[in-house]
Amino acid sequence: MGYELFLAQIPAVLNKYPKLFQIERDGKSILAGEIDVVDRNDKFWETYNVEIFCSDGFPNRFPNLYEVGGKIPKIADWHIYEDTLSCCVKILPEEILRCIKGISLEQYVTEVVLPYLFNQTHRKVEGYYVNGEYSHGSLGFYEYYSQLLKTGNLTQIARLLHGIATILKPDRTSLCFCGSGIKYRYCHRKSYEKLAPLGTELLIEHAVKFYNISNKL
Repeated sequence: MGYELFLAQIPAVLNKYPKLFQIERDGKSILAGEIDVVDRNDKFWETYNVEIFCSDGFPNRFPNLYEVGGKIPKIADWHIYEDTLSCCVKILPEEILRCIKGISLEQYVTEVVLPYLFNQTHRKVEGYYVNGEYSHGSLGFYEYYSQLLKTGNLTQIARLLHGIATILKPDRTSLCFCGSGIKYRYCHRKSYEKLAPLGTELLIEHAVKFYNISNKL
């Protein structure tokens, strides 16, 4: 189903991005060509050669993006997976939450690929990411969860993730599951509602990851 949907949505992308083309690669269609990075003031920044492949999980996961023109260093520090050379456009929790209800191919290019390429360009030109990108790998997970859970303590992050994964949604007037003694609605309600859709399996996996890291320190 995912690949058929990917195929059906290609024409809409080609209509909006005329420098992209549908080509065959290993018996399957992909998007390939150029994407221009132009900011909101119509200032041109850069042109990238890209290839976009349907992923196994599409439309509930992002397609796979490759920058093939050699303008982005193929290292993790530049948000490139060094094993596959695909672009790390978002950290996993962000991707899953964005795609829970599905994402169209055109939405992916417009809402995800373009901002990613603009951020890469801004870093090359100005020396930093304009939109405050999360770091690559485990550090990015830490930055993401610590921001949402309002704590930098690794063990506390792990406990909170485990709680969100295993505790039924508290009543608004209940005390928060974090043990603070504060009512849930004033404490971690927004965090719970934001992260619970990630699902029990992933939340526990990430809780274990943070427990393991904290135990090594």
